[in-house]
Amino acid sequence: MSEQSAPKRTRRAMGAGLSGVVTVVLLFGSQLLMQSGGTAEPSFTAAASEIERYFQTRNDVLYATGSYIQVLGMLALAWFVGGVYVVLRGAGNAFSWLPAVALVSGGAAVAAILGSSGELATERVEQGLDPQIARLVFDMGSLGFANIWVALGSFALATGCAILAARSAPAWLAWWAVIAGVALIAVRAVWTTPLWFLAYALFWLWVTVVSIRFITGRTPVGASER
Repeated sequence: MSEQSAPKRTRRAMGAGLSGVVTVVLLFGSQLLMQSGGTAEPSFTAAASEIERYFQTRNDVLYATGSYIQVLGMLALAWFVGGVYVVLRGAGNAFSWLPAVALVSGGAAVAAILGSSGELATERVEQGLDPQIARLVFDMGSLGFANIWVALGSFALATGCAILAARSAPAWLAWWAVIAGVALIAVRAVWTTPLWFLAYALFWLWVTVVSIRFITGRTPVGASER
């Protein structure tokens, strides 16, 4: 490892780490705003009337603000995914296709979240919202959210495998990513049950931990410059 390349890799890791922390803050902050006031978000299997009530009781200002912050969170997530890709590419290993898989998977997750349509229903409440239309919008959003788990799971799985192959970080951190990735992909099969939350929380906790370790320089980031 050259003296010049080490600081370069450290800066790259810090950039990825900062993006990861910003992503977590913005995404979960946006959800807090969007869910503030009104009735609690219904389950995936809720009745149409319950879903209609959920949309009708949203705070327009808070929901719109949260939705905008969510978009900013997606931008930060894209930066995090790109940063992780650069870090993994710099790690150098025989499985050079794994960072590309992580990049594509993360990009797919960003695109899927940006394509969600829940805000459209809240914008049309004052003009009248048919319960069945509300349910259709909610179900499409829920199913889209479940599909996002697969993309995030693929990102985590590819990242964990790439780290293990390059031996560029603590093994437990890599295995955490692998387990979170497999769990996210697996819960898609039972997406209407509460099990998804465990896998989802495991993934975002991993993002938080790896981001902090990148920022503080506690995670080695590669052995070769490309």
